[in-house]
Amino acid sequence: MLNFRRQKSRSSEREHVIVKPFKTIEVRLPIEVLMSQPKYKKRRDLFLQGFSAVQQRNADDPTSFYAVAGIHGLPYLPYDILPGEKEPLTDYKGEKNRWGGYCHHGDILFPTWHRPYILLLEMLIHDAAEEMIRDNPDLYPPDNNETKEYTKELEKLRFPYWDWASPSTIFQGLPSVLFDEYVHVDNPTLQNIKIRNPLRAYTLPVNLGSLTLVGDVSNPTQRPYHPDGSVTPYTPAGYATVRHPSNKYITDEDATHLNVVTFCNSVFRPSLYQTFLVDKWRHFSNHGVHPDQEDEKNGHYSSIEIAHDAVHEAIGGNGGHMAYPDISAFDPIFFLHHCNVDRLLAIWQACHPDAWIEGYEFSAGTFTDDPNKKINENTNLTPFRKTADEYWTSKTVREIMKLGYTYPELPEGNEISPHQLLVETIKYYHPNEYLRYHWKLNLTVKKHKVGSPFQIRVFLDLPTASASTPKSSPNFAGLVSVFARGKETRCANCKVNPESLVNGHVDLTVCMQRLFINLNVKIEDDGSVLPNLLPNQITLIAVGKDGSDMKLEEAGLVSANYVAIDEFNNEQPEQWKVVYKNKIYPKTP
Repeated sequence: MLNFRRQKSRSSEREHVIVKPFKTIEVRLPIEVLMSQPKYKKRRDLFLQGFSAVQQRNADDPTSFYAVAGIHGLPYLPYDILPGEKEPLTDYKGEKNRWGGYCHHGDILFPTWHRPYILLLEMLIHDAAEEMIRDNPDLYPPDNNETKEYTKELEKLRFPYWDWASPSTIFQGLPSVLFDEYVHVDNPTLQNIKIRNPLRAYTLPVNLGSLTLVGDVSNPTQRPYHPDGSVTPYTPAGYATVRHPSNKYITDEDATHLNVVTFCNSVFRPSLYQTFLVDKWRHFSNHGVHPDQEDEKNGHYSSIEIAHDAVHEAIGGNGGHMAYPDISAFDPIFFLHHCNVDRLLAIWQACHPDAWIEGYEFSAGTFTDDPNKKINENTNLTPFRKTADEYWTSKTVREIMKLGYTYPELPEGNEISPHQLLVETIKYYHPNEYLRYHWKLNLTVKKHKVGSPFQIRVFLDLPTASASTPKSSPNFAGLVSVFARGKETRCANCKVNPESLVNGHVDLTVCMQRLFINLNVKIEDDGSVLPNLLPNQITLIAVGKDGSDMKLEEAGLVSANYVAIDEFNNEQPEQWKVVYKNKIYPKTP
């Protein structure tokens, strides 16, 4: 029987948390499928109850949801330190006893670090569901046929994903199950039991953050705080995580749905389809800019991380937990989101089977790594343990089937070639595969210049656009979300690397169609190109987390170029090429 095990440490009777792979390969399902199809009813019941049990564990239990979510940022504590065990020290910028975090955002380990992170929670939920069956013989009689069916479904239990760029997301936004306050579950003895929905939110068992972070030291009343964008929201014990919070600090479902639909059309899908054309790991894996960032084939490299960043922004809004890196993992949707990022990584791997981490790059420093340390496929993905004395690495998590799971799109055997999978994936996510010319705006931004999350929005034929211009405007083309931590963060990777850059892009094509701007280009006899979109038609607006305007230089904008790409053959996307390029920022005198 599969089981999440905690092995004993030599230094203590308490056990370290070990992330064990499953022994059989099962499919991770879309959340909509798991929650709606009758054939998955028992598996769904086990998942919901197992997830609920993990959320109800004490905050100081390393197998609790609170402890697992805290790996990503707040409360800035090391994970799974045994009594009497020496805590590792991080020395960055000469400061001792400072927590550096486990963050690998913005470097080559971003996708692989999150892989065992999802696996950890997946196994905790499986373990909790197994304990529920084993320890409750009144509800699950051992010799009962239905109990045996639940036990079989337990072995197939895997964490679900939410595909935020799917065609259905365009029309419905988030699945309704992510907002339902209650869900109903069964067991062999009782039917239709109402429990709180563990996918909607997580109620904080202790104060998350500090009142000093919000400048409210003169008022001892502990209450949720709506930030001005410069700090991470404070959430006291007893309050639940929120998405697009209202003035009453509850989730605004309509605003969340609308924002996700808007982002899906203007950001998610236009970014994602081009990501699969990238065939180099260092460009695919993170949003940093490299010397060879642009080429004549794709216009620029679109990374999985830049699409990931926009999802956080779309769900969290102003004040929602998902929009702030230090607290985003406390919203349960964080793991559904990152499970989908892992799925996209796995599909990309199947499309480019020979592409992988090559050589090494440098780390800015984490809780367990010194600054400027070389990182590569053999770097420990702390704090995720493979054994009591060994951590998972990118190399050891490279093949997901060895971890005991797969995804619906991935071929078994040689049923589909990497090229055909690439073509089908691009067609699935392409916003409009029937157009020949597609126009892209490429932005390079200093990630930490502002000191909080922010956006750069793009408008066409609207020179008077400002931060108050709604995204529902017909002139709105899209945006780049910069998923930066607040100035008060204690993440070493972010603090030591203030000049790190984000490379994002906006697809201008749909907006050009809406405004009747001709998409075609005219190529003269001498090879020169006459475009129908001129630089002065493109307006860039930097918007702070509080909705205020910022000057582009204050936001850290480094450059902005736009290109026209000739996507002339849908069956050979590798042959697409740039036919026109122009600069809009910084402006030429």
